[in-house]
Order: sequence, then C-alpha cells, then structure tokens
Amino acid sequence: MSETTQIQPAVLNRSLSWRAIGARLLGWTHHTLMLVGVGVVAAAVYFYVNPQRLLELGKSVSQWDLVHGVTEAAASAATSAAEPELVADAAAPAPQLSHAQSAIASWLSRRYNIAPLAMRELVISAWQAGHDEHLDPTLILAVMAVESSFNPYAVSSVGATGLMQVMPIVHQDKFAPYGGVQASIDPKVNVRVGAAVLKTAIARGGSLQQGLRMYVGATTEATSGGYAAKVLREQERLRLVASGARVPVNAPLNPPQAPAVVPASTQVVAPASAAAAAKGDASAATA
Repeated sequence: MSETTQIQPAVLNRSLSWRAIGARLLGWTHHTLMLVGVGVVAAAVYFYVNPQRLLELGKSVSQWDLVHGVTEAAASAATSAAEPELVADAAAPAPQLSHAQSAIASWLSRRYNIAPLAMRELVISAWQAGHDEHLDPTLILAVMAVESSFNPYAVSSVGATGLMQVMPIVHQDKFAPYGGVQASIDPKVNVRVGAAVLKTAIARGGSLQQGLRMYVGATTEATSGGYAAKVLREQERLRLVASGARVPVNAPLNPPQAPAVVPASTQVVAPASAAAAAKGDASAATA
C-alpha cells in the first residue's frame, strides 16, 4: 500500500506539470493572436480614415509592377523582329544614374507622389529614348509630367494612352515591333514611341512650341490650353534641379507668362551631350 501511495503523487505531479505547460502555451498563443488582431484592426481604421494613403500605396505598387513587369503583348513580341532588342534590354544590368539624373528622379518622385524606384526607371527610360531620338531627355520627362503626371494607366477621352498619352490607333505602325497597340501601356514602350512621335512633331512644326502643339493636336496656344508653356516651364524646373538648384516640389504647373518661341534645334541634341545640355542650360538659367 505504501509503495502504491508514493507512486500516485509522482504521476499526478507529472500530469499537472504537462497541463501547466499546455495552459501557458495556450495563453501565449491567445495573446499573440490578440495582438495581431489589434494590429489588423488598427491598420483598417487608419486606411479608412486616410483613404488617400491606401490609394497611394496601391498606385506605387502597381506602377512598380508595371515598370519591371512585361505585358502580355510585349511578351508575345518574342516571335517578332523586335525580340533581340527586347531580350537584350531585359538581360542587361540596370544602368547607374548620374548625379543629375538622381536629383531629377528624386524631385519628380516627391512632386508627383511616385515610388522612388519606379521614378528612377522612368528617368532611365527618358534618357534612353532621348539618346535614340536625339531629344533632350528633360523635354521627354516634362511631356510625361504634363500629359499623365507619370501615370502609366492614364487614358484620355479620345483614347490617348500611357505616360506620354500616345494614340495607339494612330500610331499602330510604331507599336507593331513591340506586339501591337496592347503594348501602349508598357511604360518603356510608351516612352519610346512617344519620343519618336514628339521628334516628328517638332521637326514638322519648325519650332518647339509649334511642335508641342502638334503633338497635343492643337493649332494655336489658345486652343491647346497653354500646353507648350506648361511643358517648357516644367522642363526649365527639371534643368534647374539637374544643375543642383533647389526647386520647390509644389511649384504650380501653369507658367505666369508664355515663354519666347524656342527653335526646334535647341531640343534636338547629340546623344552623348543630352545630359550636358540639360545641366548647361540650367546653369545659365541660374546665373
């Protein structure tokens, strides 16, 4: 009897010990789930009170995905003549931004509430398109700013699409090497095609202002809503930023007065001197 009596308390103590451990684990799990739940509720309340934050988050994610992703139309171009060029671009390492390019990307990111990494990609695209078309890349960026505020999803009432608001139906031939008009929402393709259209418009217009009016489909500055003046004013800011000047990110887009007529040749630059031209003109503006 005495031996049995001694064994029972030992077994009972071990049983109680395991129960205590189980109770503690259950308690910790309960508290952890409570903290997670409180965090989720707090986040939901925050985004409910500040819906703009949620929109900005979604916009940044979608733009970053668009910049680095490849649309189905662009992917189908693997069987087209543009395949070697697109594959080479995808395989090549991302180029490093110069000091001027980094300054412009940072300023535009803050001005238009665009994810910094996505804006860096857009600046690189503008410089590449400027190199290919012998255009000042700051002009290309200024057109993007006025046309779409750097929204690759933007579409107008008449069907103009993407960053540079190109008309896919009108320029089907230019989108054909990239898989067709569906590629118009691909940021890099849109910038390339838009820059080519812009160069043609400037050449036909004879002056930068007239070329910009032709690009937007207007005949006079009045019918364009001051489009050329807005683009040139934004380009001037970008050149100042490239030179190291401090430019307020909330500066109004509308210029106080129309600028003087700018010859078309001032925006057509040699590929290697595109960045130098932007910095040189900006330095002269601050002198």
